[in-house]
Amino acid sequence: MYLDLNEHIVNIVIRSLYVSGVASLLAFITAIVLCYYYSGRSRRSIDLIASIFEALVGVPTTIIGLLVYYLLYPNGPLGFMRLLYTPYAIIIGQFLVALPIAVVSLIRQFYNVRKRIRELILSLGLQSSRVEIILVLRELTPILASTYLLAFSRCIGELGVAMIAGGAIEGYTSVLTTTIAVQTSMGNFEEALVLGLVLISLTLLTAILIKSLSKILAGAFHYE
Repeated sequence: MYLDLNEHIVNIVIRSLYVSGVASLLAFITAIVLCYYYSGRSRRSIDLIASIFEALVGVPTTIIGLLVYYLLYPNGPLGFMRLLYTPYAIIIGQFLVALPIAVVSLIRQFYNVRKRIRELILSLGLQSSRVEIILVLRELTPILASTYLLAFSRCIGELGVAMIAGGAIEGYTSVLTTTIAVQTSMGNFEEALVLGLVLISLTLLTAILIKSLSKILAGAFHYE
């Protein structure tokens, strides 16, 4: 029984890390592309875009879950893909949850750094956009690490999307948050508490790893 419980928890943890890791990575990459693209615009445009995404950060995850459910429902616009109640549905929903917070974290930083880097490049007589991209990303390394951590934490700790779009199917779409909710509703407080501690531990461990990696990368860039 104890071994079965351990195996059950391990499977849930692996599934949670996979789903939230993929969703947050996609949101992170998309945010970088969007922020770099829009960072070449005026300050007023940046403030407007930031305000829009700041408003989107506050959208409840249950609403996003309903949106994903509507899109993936068999009679919905994307129903032909048959992704509802699959891990991919959760990934799509968590991507939508994490993207606004990633953009908000980066958009003004990209604008300020890119403006400064562009002036430096022009003063040196360089014209390569590739050089500009590399310099901007190098300058923003610590902030990029913090942003991914925010996106990952937002994904792995959300419940609405995972429950509505994923369905909390045991052994298939159940993740840490949905399992905690289900076990609590069933009165299995001990397992729910264990899973809660595991969730907190994963978040803390991820934060330590990402921060350590960002310091290593920042040191390497500085050395170069």
